[in-house]
Amino acid sequence: MVERTTRWVRLTAAGSALLPEIRSAVAAMTQLRQAAGLEARDVSGHLVLGAIGGEAAMPYTHAILARMRTARPHVTFEMRSLGFTEQADALISGQVDAAFLRPPLPPGLRTLQLTTDRRVVCVSADDPLAGQAPVSLAQLADHVRLDVPPGAPGVWWDFWTANPRPDGTPVRYGTVVTDPQAMLLAVARGQGIVFLPEAARPLYPRPDLAYLDVTDLSASSAALAWLPRNSTRPTITALRQAAHHVIRPGTTQS
Repeated sequence: MVERTTRWVRLTAAGSALLPEIRSAVAAMTQLRQAAGLEARDVSGHLVLGAIGGEAAMPYTHAILARMRTARPHVTFEMRSLGFTEQADALISGQVDAAFLRPPLPPGLRTLQLTTDRRVVCVSADDPLAGQAPVSLAQLADHVRLDVPPGAPGVWWDFWTANPRPDGTPVRYGTVVTDPQAMLLAVARGQGIVFLPEAARPLYPRPDLAYLDVTDLSASSAALAWLPRNSTRPTITALRQAAHHVIRPGTTQS
């Protein structure tokens, strides 16, 4: 293709013959990159996003949406609060396009883990354990867990109530609550306890509640979830790219 000495380099006859094709290929690649960049900037549409509990207020959620506003200015979005029982159904039925949730989730959903944090136990400020930290699951064995209405994913609620207990016995459930505010009110009244992400401490500070570390409780994660069939939708792709950029700065593709 080329001939070279210590003082010059020149194309061979074969290289010269291929030069027009090489130039054409380079021009085509340049046009392709430009078109891809233009397409990325021109992604437009509307996203309906769901969030359970305090996920809409989390720093990573705000950062992802801020990235969307900057990188995808033609994509609009709205946030809807999801109840305990409807979180997966809202995605499956198409009520929301993607959601900020707390796994574990039912099979069939695609997820991108956003963060991991410890779980803590939320008890009434009047609870005898309120002044003791940390505590163990054994110390909480006699405490009733608050419950959620039928329809919440079983694997999800078992995880968030640490059911069964370490000795294999099932937990005792009490008052049924339908949303986070009702849950915190029931805890404050001494009707039961709940396990929450550690982020709940600064998010829901209340004088009638106490948040305690638990020595033998596994960590939890937060995730962005969507349906596999929507993975290639331009707006969902843009959202995933924004999430990747936030959790791993510099990443542009999922």
